[in-house]
Amino acid sequence: MTKAPSKNIPVADSDIDISDAVDAADTRKGIQSVEVSGVIIAALCDFKFPVPLKDLAAAVDMPPAKVHRYLASLVRIGLAWQDDLTGLYGLGPMALRMGISAIERNDVVMRAGRLLRNLAIDLRSSGHLAIWGERGPVLIRTEHGGPPIISTMGLGTVMPLLRSATGQAFLSTMPRGAIEHVIRAEQDILHWDDATVDRLIIETGERGAAVIEGDIVPGLSAISAPVYNLDGAVACCVTLMNPKANYFQPGQPAFDVFLRAIADFTQSWGGKPRDEAEDIQTAIIKDHSALSGGRKDV
Repeated sequence: MTKAPSKNIPVADSDIDISDAVDAADTRKGIQSVEVSGVIIAALCDFKFPVPLKDLAAAVDMPPAKVHRYLASLVRIGLAWQDDLTGLYGLGPMALRMGISAIERNDVVMRAGRLLRNLAIDLRSSGHLAIWGERGPVLIRTEHGGPPIISTMGLGTVMPLLRSATGQAFLSTMPRGAIEHVIRAEQDILHWDDATVDRLIIETGERGAAVIEGDIVPGLSAISAPVYNLDGAVACCVTLMNPKANYFQPGQPAFDVFLRAIADFTQSWGGKPRDEAEDIQTAIIKDHSALSGGRKDV
């Protein structure tokens, strides 16, 4: 029987279980090569189109030779892909499979429903989720976390686009072409001109949420903001209502809590608005930079 070496006698390298030592270190610090691979994959996501090796290396601030070694492994396991003709790199079939699986397990509307419930309880308010339908915002879920509110709004209700907080949240973020028919129909009823609608879009965007007082239901303060899909499209809007006047006005605690919760949710989910929403507001500002007066009826 071989005697165990004394703790005072150096042990030969061949006697050390290297894998155990590495595993122990990795448990504490993680595996650096995996983390580096993650940085490269994230950059491939950000480019949104096949990219040359030198541009990818510049984006991740690594030497091209190092990035190339990682890409070779990522291509082999399907997380990256290289075009045989151009040599450009993109995301591979395994990355697509992972993305689809993640979306299937993290439906944004389902998650937004939990957000709505928590906000309704925390802010002692009632609220709803709405998605965009053919004729405007359609209510698909309601929650009650405060005093009962008497209204005719129920599941399937189509909310006004211009006069409701829910509608204004969609108005300020949806592509104009997709909602123009609803805007025109409501303008005819309200006798609003284009400048009034444009001003409403600008003010809602600058505020970060749509806020109204007692327009649809007298005495109610309401606030609404959009939740985005991973592709940047509006998935739904989260709306809260409270019977206290000015409860959700900017500067009130509830306004800050609501906006912070929406921002945290968006960050945790990974969704973000398309640039076109900002482009729409920028174009409106440029076209109507001289607008003044004309108080809107909300």
